Amino acid sequence: MKRILTIVFLCILFLILDNTLMPLLKINGAYPSLLFIFALCYSIVSSPRDAVIIGVFTGALQDVYFLNAVGINMLSNMLMCFVAAKIGKNIFIEKSFFPIISSFVLSLVKGLILFSILFFIKQDVYMRVILYQAIYNLIISIFMYKFTYKLSQKEYMKREWGF
Repeated sequence: MKRILTIVFLCILFLILDNTLMPLLKINGAYPSLLFIFALCYSIVSSPRDAVIIGVFTGALQDVYFLNAVGINMLSNMLMCFVAAKIGKNIFIEKSFFPIISSFVLSLVKGLILFSILFFIKQDVYMRVILYQAIYNLIISIFMYKFTYKLSQKEYMKREWGF
């Protein structure tokens, strides 16, 4: 139970920071997504089942503030977190280089998914923002992955989900 509460608290905290503090740090129309990076980093160090759960949850939280199309973030976060969990199974998660590069690539892929879907429903999205946001997410993931890895090593975080 402590594990679930910790994850939910961190997700809500990162959602609040994403919507209050991060827009102030905007460069060329792009700012990082702490919630998405946390979900990716946590997915790398956890199982695919946990990754899908956190991907859906964080996507639902992001969709609350994404008025253009509901469900897009939920779908893209779920897919990216599942891929991140599969990547985490095949690398040494103790080293941070590949998880950080993976979060950069997955941020680019999520941006392209969002761009494609929003393009088809005739919403305005700029392609250059996707690259800037991925680079911004890369910088944030350097610190976020270390935090998430240390968090995942705590005893109460190693237990299975109680669903």
